[in-house]
Amino acid sequence: MQTARSEFLSGVKALMPILLGVIPFGMISGIAVIQTNIPPGSGLIMSILIFSGAALIVALQLITNSAPALVVLFSALVVNLRFMIYSASLAPYFKRLSTGWKGLLAYLLSDQAYAASILHISEGSCPKYSHWHFLGSGLMMWVAWQISVGIGLFVGARLPSNWSLEFTIPLTFLALAIPTIKDLPTTVAAVVASIVVVLAGWVPLKMGMIIAALIGILAGMLTEGRKK
Repeated sequence: MQTARSEFLSGVKALMPILLGVIPFGMISGIAVIQTNIPPGSGLIMSILIFSGAALIVALQLITNSAPALVVLFSALVVNLRFMIYSASLAPYFKRLSTGWKGLLAYLLSDQAYAASILHISEGSCPKYSHWHFLGSGLMMWVAWQISVGIGLFVGARLPSNWSLEFTIPLTFLALAIPTIKDLPTTVAAVVASIVVVLAGWVPLKMGMIIAALIGILAGMLTEGRKK
C-alpha cells in the first residue's frame, strides 16, 4: 500500500543516482564563490536563496565584472526561466494543493528533482501522494546541493588544482535528459533543441537556452501531431 511516507522515500531513492553528478557540480559552484572573494558564510546564504547552480555561476561571473545588482538579478532570473516550463508540466498534478505546499515545492524545483519525479508523477500510480514523491526528490537534492556547495566553500581551496571537475556539469544534464527520450517525438525534440542551443549561443543573457527549449518542444509536438 502506497502512503505519503513510501512516496517520499521513493522520491529520495529516485534522486540518489543523480548525486554522482550533483556533488562535483556543487563543489565547483562553491569554489567559484571563493574565487570572487565572497566570504564562505555569505556564499552559503547566496546558495540557499538562489538554489540554482546555473544561476549562481552566472551571478558570480557578473559580480566579478562589477555588474549592477539589477543586472545580476535579472540575468539569474532569465537563466531560471526554464523552471517555468517545468512548472507548467507539473501544475496539472499539483493544482489541488494548498498555497503553502505549492510554495515549498516551487522552491525545491530543480532540473534533477523534476527529472527524478516527472515520470513517476505522470504515470499516475499514486496521484493522492504524488507531491510527496516530489518533496522527497526535491529535499534530497536541496540537502545534497547545500552540502556539496559547502564543501567547495570551506575546503575547495585545499583541493588539488589538477582535479578538473568541470566536465561533470554537462554530464549531469545529459544523464537527466537521456532517460526521458523514449519515442520519436521526444527524440526529435531533443535533437532540435540541441542544434538550436548551439546555433543560438550568441544570443545575449543566455536566452538561447530558452529559445532552444521552446523550439524543441514545438518540434516534438508537431511530430506527435503527425503520428496521430
